[in-house]
Amino acid sequence: MARGHISTVDNLSRKISKDEKNARKMAENEIKAVGIGTPEPIMPLNDSELTIFEKYVSLNDSFNAADSTALTLLVKSLYRYTEIDQAIGELDVMDENRPSLIRQVSTYDKAIQQHSAALSLSLTARLRMANDMAKVMIEEKKLANMEAEKVQAVNPLLALLEDDDDE
Repeated sequence: MARGHISTVDNLSRKISKDEKNARKMAENEIKAVGIGTPEPIMPLNDSELTIFEKYVSLNDSFNAADSTALTLLVKSLYRYTEIDQAIGELDVMDENRPSLIRQVSTYDKAIQQHSAALSLSLTARLRMANDMAKVMIEEKKLANMEAEKVQAVNPLLALLEDDDDE
């Protein structure tokens, strides 16, 4: 089943109830708290890699400390991919090293895709997760309200019938 665009409670374009809004806000805060802080490189990066890392962090404010590993590995892979790709461009088409460099580029391409997929949890999946958590919280609240309503008021018709029986 395809799911549409998920946005934060603050950016919703549709109207939702106060309870749903509060539940979604709580769930979003809970999800955000998983990796409080900004991402930091987990291994030494050269100046160019560090610039790329900082650019990614500045472009997406939903990255947090939990994304540090995937983001660092993504930047390393991107940098190496670019280096090898440039080397391939400088080689003669018939150079004997070219096929091995092309295989290396392909390997880094796969690594880039994997690290990007790991980071997608930061982008949309976290909001989906928060949305799902909010739905569960709302259902729990509805169930609690249903349990509270089981204590019914006296039915006026039954009260009249019981009064007739007493006479």
